[in-house]
Amino acid sequence: MNTWHDTFGSSDFPAAWEEILQRCVPLYRFLSKPDRRELRAYIRWFLGSKEFEGCGGVVITDEIRVVVAAQACLLLLHRETPCYERVRLIRVYPGTHFAMSSTESALGESWQHGVVLLAWDSVRAGAANPFDGDNVVLHEFAHQLDQEDGQTDGTPRVGRGMASTQQAGMYAAWARMLSKEYEEFRLAIEEGSRTVMGQYGAENPAEFFAVATECFFEKPKQLCKKHPELYAALEQFYRQDPAAWAIDSPPGANQTLEPTAAAARRQDNSNVEGGGSRGSA
Repeated sequence: MNTWHDTFGSSDFPAAWEEILQRCVPLYRFLSKPDRRELRAYIRWFLGSKEFEGCGGVVITDEIRVVVAAQACLLLLHRETPCYERVRLIRVYPGTHFAMSSTESALGESWQHGVVLLAWDSVRAGAANPFDGDNVVLHEFAHQLDQEDGQTDGTPRVGRGMASTQQAGMYAAWARMLSKEYEEFRLAIEEGSRTVMGQYGAENPAEFFAVATECFFEKPKQLCKKHPELYAALEQFYRQDPAAWAIDSPPGANQTLEPTAAAARRQDNSNVEGGGSRGSA
């Protein structure tokens, strides 16, 4: 039986889209051939089922659509059930001021009724540097996965496809892990300790999950070393092991433990539409 993404991966992938992936999304090149093939299938599905809207003078191009879709769909590899079913619209702004949202500036926002707001300059920069743990698309679409159960609380729908009793056990184990890891991280930030994840993750459990997702894909070896239980939980949820990828980062690029400057400037806009966001000064 074909998995749900096979239907959308049956057609040829446009050569122009492949060129965009190779040029603009370096993480794509680190994936295995089967994973690249699967990601292309998800991209076709995503672009065929989600609407993009340019705001603030942005004209939606194939580059914008493919770069956003590739990073959003990276979170979906190896799944056999649909995700992002509530996502219907991605609004793309040139920078961090979203006229249709809160008064705060932000790199991105995720709304519970299926709208994602993104700053294109941050999207492009996040895709170009896959080693800094700072990626607004991974962050906002992690919020969308978190919100699939109707709550923005750092606990996504774990145990998909399992029996209800097994799923309940998975939820309980996740809740224990999240509570422990979040509290330890929050205290480390309060004490000024060096951390793998950006300090914005200390805002609340939902932001912790989103920031941890960024680091899981972009600083996997560091996260695995410093937070093995968290890494193992994310590995089980995302069904991927980025620490095993043959990522050859530039010297020092995947070694810094300090929060990035962008992370340090983030503001909490998480009350907007009941969703989550990444702020910017």
